[in-house]
Amino acid sequence: MSDSREMFGLSSEELKKQAAYSGDPWRPANPYFAKAELHMQRMWDGAIHPFIQGVDFTSTLDLAAGHGRNSALLLRHASRLTVMDIQPGNVDVCRGRFGDRQDISYVANNGYDFEPVANDSISFVYCFDAMVHFESDVVRSYLRDAQRILVPGGFGFFHHSNFVGGDNWKTNPGSRNFMSREFFAHYSRKEGLEVVKQQVINWGQHLNLDCFTLIAKPAAKDANCS
Repeated sequence: MSDSREMFGLSSEELKKQAAYSGDPWRPANPYFAKAELHMQRMWDGAIHPFIQGVDFTSTLDLAAGHGRNSALLLRHASRLTVMDIQPGNVDVCRGRFGDRQDISYVANNGYDFEPVANDSISFVYCFDAMVHFESDVVRSYLRDAQRILVPGGFGFFHHSNFVGGDNWKTNPGSRNFMSREFFAHYSRKEGLEVVKQQVINWGQHLNLDCFTLIAKPAAKDANCS
């Protein structure tokens, strides 16, 4: 990612620190992964899949994949899948779950961009039940790099926080970070992405705590058009 840190006024070390604060609790031994797996199919069928109908799954990236509960569902649709997580141990869990299939790549990333994924190589970026904890600077960093890795006309699905009542995700309701539907849409447009649609959702007993956002990278213009 060439210049996002310069634009944000943040060093890579500061972004790494913010990413670690959100990512460190989600090590392989965290019991949440097993509990969440029990509800994943219902969430996919009832909310996620209807929201993302029409995206191109050809080359899909599952960001913050954890133990792969989303990856397992995405593999039913994707020709190629990149499994990405800040925790190398979680990437190892996914490799153990899915094996060394030729259609899956595994990446332990830095927690704030998609390196080393190539430019214009992903048709669909997917992130569910993870970005809700990310610091706002990290969220925007990912949006900027989504612009880089998505093919023209590619999509991104992001499940993010819709809570602006506190700055510390670890003490906020539902462990949500400071973010809103409006801020996310603003950041997306700032990074040259189109906001296709948004849907505010409840999470457990918390009303309107989260938001689904579908973004798209604008399709390339025909060089012959004036």
